[in-house]
Amino acid sequence: MRDDDNADACDETPRVEDKCHTKGRLRDEFRMKPAPGAEPVRMYKSPYGGKYGVWRLASTRLGLQARMKSERGRFAMLAHTWLALDPVFLDTETTGLDAGAQALEIGLVNARGERIFETRLKPTVGIDPAATAVHGISDDDLVSAPSWTDIAQQLQHHIGRRPLVIFNAEFDTRILKQTAAAHNDPASWLDSLTVYCAMRLAAGYYGPTNRYGTISLSGAVSQAGLSWTGEAHSAVTDAVMTARVVNNIAGYWHELQCEMNDNAGSEPA
Repeated sequence: MRDDDNADACDETPRVEDKCHTKGRLRDEFRMKPAPGAEPVRMYKSPYGGKYGVWRLASTRLGLQARMKSERGRFAMLAHTWLALDPVFLDTETTGLDAGAQALEIGLVNARGERIFETRLKPTVGIDPAATAVHGISDDDLVSAPSWTDIAQQLQHHIGRRPLVIFNAEFDTRILKQTAAAHNDPASWLDSLTVYCAMRLAAGYYGPTNRYGTISLSGAVSQAGLSWTGEAHSAVTDAVMTARVVNNIAGYWHELQCEMNDNAGSEPA
């Protein structure tokens, strides 16, 4: 369970892409122009007796260099950079969201979505009914599960020196530290991890979808046009979908690189 699970309330604030602009502003501010055949959203009379049209950004064409330097291009390059580091993707299911919540399931996968490590954990606190309603795990399901002290060394081994990509990195790292603390484990190795937040990446690339300025994993999966593989709100499945979202974002950077190479190849010698 993540604290972004209920964070997809619609933000009524209009996005830049929804606003309309004249050709001059598109050219000067955004370095864009209307796509061929794109009709203006509306025509206006100028004070000098002429007319001018306005276009939405969605109906414009952006040059290659401008796309690479755009917000979308920068976040796509960032995703590409992460993947080049051979990261591990982590997700947890938890007893709740508060300062005493603990992990009760941990999943690790690689960038291809292949399972590296998966375990359930027996927490020292009861599971919040609201959390059970999300992930379906009850206290009875964890009676025979190992504790944090039983699996902490394995988890550290499987992560190793590789960076971690977590959808809501701030939340999951807090949960891991709270779980360790509940078992009197200083787990100082958690502080030395390199951690990247895929939620911030996805919100930057696809645009935020809620009043917090972020996006949920389900929202990012939908924006990417992906289909869920496995059962949502299991740690491994959510880690897999996080990896797929990051790969989808990095794919745009690959497209831009291919276009740049094609343009370079078509230039006369």
